[in-house]
Amino acid sequence: MHAVKATIKDGNVTLEQPVDIKGPVEAIVIVLDPDPWSALITDPRPRPGLSKASNEALEEFLSGQTLPLEPDNLT
Repeated sequence: MHAVKATIKDGNVTLEQPVDIKGPVEAIVIVLDPDPWSALITDPRPRPGLSKASNEALEEFLSGQTLPLEPDNLT
């Protein structure tokens, strides 16, 4: 197994260093997203499950069914 730094642009993978492997070979590509939260927040696609969960959480909060978070007691 080898780990090689690469860049992906327009669906094309460019290796940043030479690899001495005779091919073809199978590869697994792991894409490092620099800021996944930004992409999720700005994505305009509807998320019915997330909307339902957030509305339920807001209803619980507004009706007094929640407790303050105590970071020292998290398990």
